[in-house]
Amino acid sequence: MTLALLAGIGCREREVPADARFAPSVNPQNARLLYPSAPGSFVDLVASARHGVVAIRATTPVKSGPAAMFPGAPDSVADVALGTGFLVESRGVYVLTNDHIAAAVSTPGKDGAATIDSGQLRVVLADGTEAPAKLLGRDPRLDLALLQIDVPRLHALRMGDSDQTRVGEWVVVLGNAFGDEVSASAGIVSATGREGGSLVQGPTLGYRAYLQTDARIHRGNSGGPVIDTAGQVVGIAVAPQDRAHGELSFVIPINRVKEVLDALRDYGQVARGWLGVLVKPITAELAQNLGLPQPRGALVTEVKAGSPAARSTLRTGDVILTWGGREVDHRSLPWLVSTTPVGRATEVEVWRNRAPIKLAVITEKMPE
Repeated sequence: MTLALLAGIGCREREVPADARFAPSVNPQNARLLYPSAPGSFVDLVASARHGVVAIRATTPVKSGPAAMFPGAPDSVADVALGTGFLVESRGVYVLTNDHIAAAVSTPGKDGAATIDSGQLRVVLADGTEAPAKLLGRDPRLDLALLQIDVPRLHALRMGDSDQTRVGEWVVVLGNAFGDEVSASAGIVSATGREGGSLVQGPTLGYRAYLQTDARIHRGNSGGPVIDTAGQVVGIAVAPQDRAHGELSFVIPINRVKEVLDALRDYGQVARGWLGVLVKPITAELAQNLGLPQPRGALVTEVKAGSPAARSTLRTGDVILTWGGREVDHRSLPWLVSTTPVGRATEVEVWRNRAPIKLAVITEKMPE
């Protein structure tokens, strides 16, 4: 893994409120009891979450949107539908969607760089209310865009813990591309992305870091919430382009979203820290050879030339035990580094020569 490459059977009846927009979320403890495994139906689960699913529209037609999925429709067909988003709480209620959906209304700037025309974005709520949206922040690396709408009494979906998802667990992908009806597709978690994922140096999240599911994700529900059987959002559906039926679908883990939400809201962008080392897990055999009392930490296998790590006293063969006082392994270290403020010295505990030592490392902004 690279740091440099861093940085339910259901079915107790329950009444669904008439005004879905203000409907309370399902109690996660009750939901876990309702849907302990494969449910006979996802009807209640979808009904409890539909209030938080929105459609994203443009003020003028765009090409190759969800409308192009209809049988016989060419990719060049134009429609105002862009995709799906959902309501999220972050010191206020906002709309999360894919960055590539928001970018569908971008225009070339004078310098050749595309600029999103925020005035062309509109959000349609589950009750049909339509409101103009303001683009607050973008994270192309995670394919996220955060929108703001001026609508009172919105009720956000609850975010879960994607690090607790397990292979074989049921998930439901919700969408509302056209603002007419909430759609749903269901499947199981095919891969968690926790073993092979890190922030790679480059424009996007490394595909191995996504959740994978066999639930259908397409241009219509891309940007929509992926919920578990407790009705909590564990990820965001992403479909940069339509995929052939039967292929795996990819989901941005919600824990990765939580890490950048404040930055998107407050600063409009995400500046990620970069260390510049390659790491691998510590096995029991490695721990014994290195004199570690137990297998933990992340073994540094390479220090990139010219990187922040190279300018510190980190060495190949070091085992990074803690980062900023938090215990780490090869999976958590990349994300901790990425969320470390750039330019700030961080205390790092490493295992070297059969003993722990502490040193300081100053991260830099991750190169694009």
